[in-house]
Amino acid sequence: MDKKEILDTLKAARIYLNRLQSLDNELENAVKQITTTFEETERNIRQTFSNLKQAVVGILNKREAYLLDQAEKIKKEGLAPLEECRCIVSNKVDTTSKLITLGSSIVNESAKDVLKFSKNASLLGSLPEVPELKEVPFLSFHHDPASESEIVDILSHFGEVCRIAPVQITELCEKPGGILVEWNSIDDDEKLTDIQEFKLQRAFGDVIKEKHLLVNFHDCYLGQETQFLVKDLKVDQPYSFRVCCKFEGNPEWSPWSLPQVKCTSLKPFCWKPHEDHTLSNENKIAKPVTNSPTILYSDGPQFCVGHSVEFTFLEADSNTAVIGLISQELTNSSNLIIDQPERQPGEPGTSFLINSNGKIFVDRVEKCTKLSDFAKGLKVCFTSILVNDHKVRINVDCNEKVVTYDWLIDPDSRMYFVAQLPSSNWKVMVE
Repeated sequence: MDKKEILDTLKAARIYLNRLQSLDNELENAVKQITTTFEETERNIRQTFSNLKQAVVGILNKREAYLLDQAEKIKKEGLAPLEECRCIVSNKVDTTSKLITLGSSIVNESAKDVLKFSKNASLLGSLPEVPELKEVPFLSFHHDPASESEIVDILSHFGEVCRIAPVQITELCEKPGGILVEWNSIDDDEKLTDIQEFKLQRAFGDVIKEKHLLVNFHDCYLGQETQFLVKDLKVDQPYSFRVCCKFEGNPEWSPWSLPQVKCTSLKPFCWKPHEDHTLSNENKIAKPVTNSPTILYSDGPQFCVGHSVEFTFLEADSNTAVIGLISQELTNSSNLIIDQPERQPGEPGTSFLINSNGKIFVDRVEKCTKLSDFAKGLKVCFTSILVNDHKVRINVDCNEKVVTYDWLIDPDSRMYFVAQLPSSNWKVMVE
């Protein structure tokens, strides 16, 4: 080998060594995950069963004491009248015995106590009322053997060790001011059709590095979809996400997925400040302060392929307004649609606009499809999907109607979202 071959081999060896070390780090993380989760699971099992034993023994002792107290109470209540009756019978036995003794002495000896005997003899024939056996308590303890078996069966199958949660987060995608979270079942045996509901939670910060942040998890989505756009996030701030599911017929939630951490570097959609408009809600809401104001632009070219932007009309009147997407800011423009440059053959598109009459204009060409008129409360959502290197697909969702057009623009280009509001009677919010 010459010197060059040796140097090339050394370079390849260093690259190979770096890859091996990277694999070793991945293996170390995998081992750490298993040992860490085992230790946590072991603690949870021991603590749970310790609490359960204490609770079950306490409940059984309390129930036993209650039943014994009930039996003691019934015994006392049943014996009280019998003892009273028995005392009466005992007194009468004693009195009657004495009467018999007195009568015998009179017959055998003298008649001096005849008057006394005659008086006591009048008490004969008055017997106390003694209840029959069927009228007094016959105590017994009853329990349902089926309930006992059910309790034993429940305790016999209480808890389980899960190797890994059935649903895992598959992708976290940056969006303007948000993160699109996607998840799916990882087990072929666990069919999505058997899953009744998903629950997505988020926490502020990185829970993998800072375990104490686990207490900050809170619900941000409940439903049957397998993705959710988490909005209103701070830029460059890490957020943690986890998901679980509930299977049909089972009221309990599954274990949580592995936590995933992501942050977005894209600022939220908002309007560019302008003297003709007042902005509020972190510049998401705009309202003209004059009639015939200038065009309202996004705060830079914020929209690109893979994004969705939603316009919500908070106020509206009968004058013609325009919203949509354009490739660049216009100078000295009074009409968004007319003042757009015409697209020449082979050139990329420049505008995708909708006016308040529901008419759609793609690069100044009016389309046949018509959407709903703009009105207070109406929402219009633009979504961009990549088709190929020269084309994107724009979906417009308006009032439960969706239209789709393929737009010839550079997929790498970033667009402005715009609005032309004709008077101060209009107010629009963008998200």
